[in-house]
Amino acid sequence: MYKLARSFILFLMISIFPVFAIEITPMVVTLSPEKTAPFSIIYNDLPRDIAFDIQVYEVKFDKAGIYKPALIPLNNSPLWVFPPSLFLESGQHQKIQFRWLGDKFPAMDKTYQVSLIEEGINSISIAESSKLRILMNLNLIIHIDQEALKPDLVIGKPYIEKGYLITRVINRGAGAARLSDYNIKIKKKNIKVGEYYKNQLKERGYDVFFPPYCSVLIKLPIPKSVKKDGLYGFHIDLVG
Repeated sequence: MYKLARSFILFLMISIFPVFAIEITPMVVTLSPEKTAPFSIIYNDLPRDIAFDIQVYEVKFDKAGIYKPALIPLNNSPLWVFPPSLFLESGQHQKIQFRWLGDKFPAMDKTYQVSLIEEGINSISIAESSKLRILMNLNLIIHIDQEALKPDLVIGKPYIEKGYLITRVINRGAGAARLSDYNIKIKKKNIKVGEYYKNQLKERGYDVFFPPYCSVLIKLPIPKSVKKDGLYGFHIDLVG
């Protein structure tokens, strides 16, 4: 009875008190020399003011696709982010702009992480500063995408494990790509036995980024039609 009452009180608290947050949209940005400079908008829905310092990192992907990407901090980044720091009053929003400042775009598509690192505010009251507060970090991903640079995807031999069709994809090109850019055709003896259309898996929350000159493992749910055809002899085609 006590647990039930406590749960009911918790439900009432969640229902009565609003949920406050920081919102950034979009959080994944594509920057291209052929298009207008992009931007994101940050909204402060917290009941307090907030300040951020901004740090830019270059994302270094593991070519073998085994280890997590490394973040290299850049002091003189060719990716220009404005403003370089943020102060948002409660309820305020701010545009964050991105532009390429290098003499020319890189010889291959690159990826950067823009981190918004919360800073303490000197103007808050002593009563507020004495409260326990966890400073937040927010990360945006900036992909440099150049139409002149193309991916060159080589698809390995797939295998089945725990209900998934798994294969390794090697991008031998200077351009990046995403799994959602392609129709995925699953074949056996050159006969199509299953297919996922562009964005179909992305709509379910699954997408894969293929960096230039890197290897990436992909896991595809096995369509029912594939299960009926046995477990061997499959190959996968990605059709743009």
